[in-house]
Amino acid sequence: MPAMTIPETQPNTNPALPLNGYRVLDLSGPIGVYCGKLLADMGADVIKVEPPGGDPMREIGPFIDGKPGPGRSLYWLHFNTNKRSVTLDIGTAAGAAAVRDLALASDALLETGGPGYMDSLALGYENLAADAPGLVYASITPFGQTGPYRDFKASDLVGFAMGGYMYVTGWPHTPPTKLWGSQAYNTASNRAYIAILLALYHRTMTGKGQYIDVSMQEAVAATTEHVNTTYNYTGESAVRCGFRHGGQFVATWRCKDGYASITTNTRKAWDDLRTWMDRDGMAGDLMDAQYDDHFVLRGEHSAHIEALVERWAMTHTRREITEFGQSNHHPWGPAATADEILGNEQLWGRSYLTTVESEDGGPSLVYPGDPYRLTEFEHPVRRPAPAPGEHNDEILGGILGHT
Repeated sequence: MPAMTIPETQPNTNPALPLNGYRVLDLSGPIGVYCGKLLADMGADVIKVEPPGGDPMREIGPFIDGKPGPGRSLYWLHFNTNKRSVTLDIGTAAGAAAVRDLALASDALLETGGPGYMDSLALGYENLAADAPGLVYASITPFGQTGPYRDFKASDLVGFAMGGYMYVTGWPHTPPTKLWGSQAYNTASNRAYIAILLALYHRTMTGKGQYIDVSMQEAVAATTEHVNTTYNYTGESAVRCGFRHGGQFVATWRCKDGYASITTNTRKAWDDLRTWMDRDGMAGDLMDAQYDDHFVLRGEHSAHIEALVERWAMTHTRREITEFGQSNHHPWGPAATADEILGNEQLWGRSYLTTVESEDGGPSLVYPGDPYRLTEFEHPVRRPAPAPGEHNDEILGGILGHT
């Protein structure tokens, strides 16, 4: 892919960007940093407020070439594209006053302090809304602003566990397993992003801002698909299914060169699979009439069927399984590894992955984009993640009029 040069750091001015003209004050930590990125990528002027010396997230790895240091955190570089940075000590009267002035000059504020923290600084919603009734104010916390858990602390791991997702992830014979990455944090950020967009849309019709209370636990609980439904109807908790989906029509099988997912949620998909196995002489008794109903996959014969499919899958490659399934209109596909994602022609072809050249002589970096496309504009990384306080002059001077 051709490399792209980042323009000089200036406020977003492309009128085609859907959030152009909106300003967001971002005081978030790891639980909400992705929300700020999503807003910035869509054109909002997102001002990241950092403490003097820089946000602690700048010290989170992985790092460029595995070496920690200023500007080398890939975590920070990814989650803060297209933002501007200002350094303020909001624990001081002068810092809190500057944040207040910036909030009153913004359309939305995003924060992730504990319940009551922003109120203690006179920066809570009620305080700011008295002078800025159109302000959209979003708070992301582990358990929300109310309820018996409101003051509990939680990491991404705890959010994933207490949201109910961890219990059903893993193998039946192992303890509950966490998915890779900050899935609970990112899920909470996604929900906050959607809520902020809805609140801004509501404001265009009413002129009124509002307060948004996002709970990480609730955000995760909303993603558990069949888990709650199964319990509500049967009274039984869902179990960990290992390589199978909870519905048991989808499974990921080990094959010659890795793993491939095979979905048999239709009669045709099941018939095509067992017919192929039969041509290979490995179907066993699966062509018998007792297996004509594909629902037997999750019934009393499931262990027998899985043993036959497992043995057969090891005689084929991921590509063979994928091409056969896709050619017959079934959603079969390979389990991609990290290096395969980085080299995937589909992701490059849609410009989800973009190479960005460094302007200071550093290494060029591959950035992931947003997982959607709007026809009126492209999705380049318009501005890399900022250095600490990189935009102090233009924000404190240009917006607040400070010398």
